[in-house]
Amino acid sequence: MADRICLIEDDPTIRELVSEKLIQKGYRVDSFEQAEGVRLDSDGLFDLYIVDIMLSGEITGLDFCASIKRKQPTLPILILSALSEPNDRIEGLKAGADDYLTKPFEMEELLLRVEGMLKRRSWYSSLPSNLSVFEWGDCFVDFIKFKGCKGNKVFSLSQKECMLMKLLVEKENQVVTRDEILDRVWGYDVFPSSRTVDNFIVRLRKYFDNPGAPKYFHSIRGAGYKFTKKGDS
Repeated sequence: MADRICLIEDDPTIRELVSEKLIQKGYRVDSFEQAEGVRLDSDGLFDLYIVDIMLSGEITGLDFCASIKRKQPTLPILILSALSEPNDRIEGLKAGADDYLTKPFEMEELLLRVEGMLKRRSWYSSLPSNLSVFEWGDCFVDFIKFKGCKGNKVFSLSQKECMLMKLLVEKENQVVTRDEILDRVWGYDVFPSSRTVDNFIVRLRKYFDNPGAPKYFHSIRGAGYKFTKKGDS
């Protein structure tokens, strides 16, 4: 069955054009002028949301994005907005958006981003080795509940942290480049450099490893990173 997309855009011209192009690509589309009354997805009604920030109703696009992520953290959201300053993009991402496209935009770029976001969601839904919980040493990651544990300490993980962990687990004992990580986990260049990947690896080391002398998450100079379940020094 074709993926179902919810489009919330108060500009009738953009709403009609985007809906038409998405339908031509084979997607099912429900379009709305305002966020009021739009069903918050908790049972798989939609596969992706496209949301304008500056909506004409009382509920802003940012508030709506945050509400969606509270209900369904893995549901992809693409923001469309005429606000193009870096701070605007950052606020959109903080609200839960997975991608941010400024107006005016090329329709082909929007379609490619939608396709990539749906592919990443499908990839993440296929759990490594069909296990919702991956265990090693005195650690585990729950890819469904977004939880991690080391020893007796249980903590929450973000979706991106879980996706990065999933990729490293799938490529256990293999070097994964920063470019591959950005492509598989983010899929677009939101941040200025691959330093983003480095920062996320640092987070995983703090959660599950010894940052000063990592056993599981290894830096391979000039190449990328490698995860070893058994723990190599």
